[in-house]
Amino acid sequence: MKEVLELIEQKKQEFAKLPFFEYLRDEKIDPRQRLVWAPCITPLVMAAKDLNLSVFREKQANEPIQKLINFHTHEDGRHWKWFLSDLEKLELDPSLRFTDTLRFLWGEETQKARLLAYSLVAGTFTADVTVRLVAIEAIEATANVAFSAFAEVGEELQKITNKRHIYFSKPHLDVENGHIYADIENVEIILQDIQLTDKQNAQALDLVDKVFEAFTQMINHLMIYAQNNSIKKNLIPEYFPGNQTALPVA
Repeated sequence: MKEVLELIEQKKQEFAKLPFFEYLRDEKIDPRQRLVWAPCITPLVMAAKDLNLSVFREKQANEPIQKLINFHTHEDGRHWKWFLSDLEKLELDPSLRFTDTLRFLWGEETQKARLLAYSLVAGTFTADVTVRLVAIEAIEATANVAFSAFAEVGEELQKITNKRHIYFSKPHLDVENGHIYADIENVEIILQDIQLTDKQNAQALDLVDKVFEAFTQMINHLMIYAQNNSIKKNLIPEYFPGNQTALPVA
């Protein structure tokens, strides 16, 4: 497992250098504007509930690794509630017709988040428990980078609005940094000592590459979205209610 963990760390360092995270930390930009992209990740945030419940978790957990994964899923599987709460506080919660909502959720704005969610399911649905653990490690590495930046924006927002954000906050970052390991001591050593077969090792390395590539594509898309959309427009695409532009037909 040591080789896989080293690759995850390498990919994490590369991921942290993406321009999006520099943008999030730019205090010259209104903090709400820096989160203008938030609705675009809705498919991924909401899919995490199903991913944890139906893909990662096994009710009959006898293996130590699966017990560790199960603990992770019970904690991580409820963060979507925090996300919805923050969308309301950020005033990124417009009232839309159901059909318009569907157009947004399956539109261009959310495509990268959807594809990321699909790829996570595809890469882990039939994988063995060790490879699923690798997937979670890779996901958590991207989360550590992302939520470190999110938390800084959330702290700025709280000072301005006096509203406590949950998803975009330091407490959420602290949870992300700690919940997968529960109270297990020397977990890093335990992980490194996991023995992988040649097949598992190859699958794990390939999965790590794919996870980081999919997250990178989504993050780059969010950067483009943030540069081209103003919080002053209340995040509603031009074809949504309030604008006379005709709805596009696929």
